[in-house]
Amino acid sequence: QSGPEILNNPLFNKFTAFKSGERDRLKFRGLLPPRRVNMKIQKERVLQEIRAEPSMIRKHIILEDVHDRNETLYHRILVDHMVEMAPIIYTPTVGQACKEFAMRYRRPRGMYFCEEDRGHMAAMVYNWPEKDVHVIVVTDGSRILGLGDLGANGMGIPIGKLSLYCAAGGIAPHRVLPVVIDVGTDNEELLNDKFYLGVQKPRLQGSKYYHLVDEFIQAVRHRWPNVLIQFEDFSSDKAQKLLNKYRDDILCFNDDIQGTGATTLAGVLGALRAKGELPTSLGDQRILIAGAGSAGIGVAQVLYQAMLEHGRSEEEAKNCFFIADEKGLLGTERLDQLSPEQAMFARDTDGGLTLNDIVKKYKPTMILGMTAVGGLFSEKLIRDMADHCERPIIFPLSNPTIKAECSAEQAFEWTNGKCIFASGSPFDPV
Repeated sequence: QSGPEILNNPLFNKFTAFKSGERDRLKFRGLLPPRRVNMKIQKERVLQEIRAEPSMIRKHIILEDVHDRNETLYHRILVDHMVEMAPIIYTPTVGQACKEFAMRYRRPRGMYFCEEDRGHMAAMVYNWPEKDVHVIVVTDGSRILGLGDLGANGMGIPIGKLSLYCAAGGIAPHRVLPVVIDVGTDNEELLNDKFYLGVQKPRLQGSKYYHLVDEFIQAVRHRWPNVLIQFEDFSSDKAQKLLNKYRDDILCFNDDIQGTGATTLAGVLGALRAKGELPTSLGDQRILIAGAGSAGIGVAQVLYQAMLEHGRSEEEAKNCFFIADEKGLLGTERLDQLSPEQAMFARDTDGGLTLNDIVKKYKPTMILGMTAVGGLFSEKLIRDMADHCERPIIFPLSNPTIKAECSAEQAFEWTNGKCIFASGSPFDPV
């Protein structure tokens, strides 16, 4: 590549940082202003623009504009200022960015696969210009954060997640691929939106859905046999089934089930240490999980496995869990309505108990929220926990921030500063 091709390719474009010799050799002398401005000064200019903007979504747009023209500068900013930039490129801002995706669509990024592509995917993957893809983050847009079905607008999630992987994980930007498998949408607003860029049909279900996903999996693995495929923000009724189907045969990972579970386990073990307890005391806890979807059950599975590793029996480990959905505590009387993973944690008694009743009767030592119901943890609920637990562990993990079950300020206020708190989205210091 040379000349305008490089200047229009964000992977290679250094903008005004090109030296005089490079401008001659690459044939774009005269195509840039004469003064060479290095990456450091370019970064300072972008940071000044971002910090002067009060709106988080505007900050996001500024950063994505840089992403679209100069990936070296973009990732330099992320690496040097990760704490400041992570909430801008990912949660909580990415939720709004996804909702507005069609209206602010500027430049193609990633790949889209839909039902019309059936039979063509093995050839389509060769349209992607990079030959050495190591990581694919794929979503079907059915459960974007706590916002629900956003269809093709969910592309913002794989883009944002891979930006974090490149900056924090050291993966080269040309070795990642964001993907949307567009199987339609059941979101009436999107079905009637003339600006929506995805398939405006109801979502595929049953065998048609799974055959489409399978063709995609086979196509990308044919071109990149060693690629890691990360499933991201699939709805609860699909997420576990897809993971179970592929986990023993290909290199894959579900972030909502396994990633959330691993991160929560690390947080819980850290919280136990903060209480002065050993990690092996995990099996002594009474754990209330609000939310029985892929995230809630995924977290329960990881905590359960950790208890077994610590020497607890299966029965002892299961008895630590109280998992509730919108119908109350999971009970064996609902086995015909539960998935196998949910059924594993169903209790023989008290099925249907509300969160408040569970707290009163079983006195949990920690509560984990994965419901995407903002404000679900009431003052009474948290105060009741604090009455029977000296240092309750409170983790409202839903995102974006508006979907968190309670805020940091509320948790500390209602427990008189005694709780150990962690959340799935950032809050201002308390």
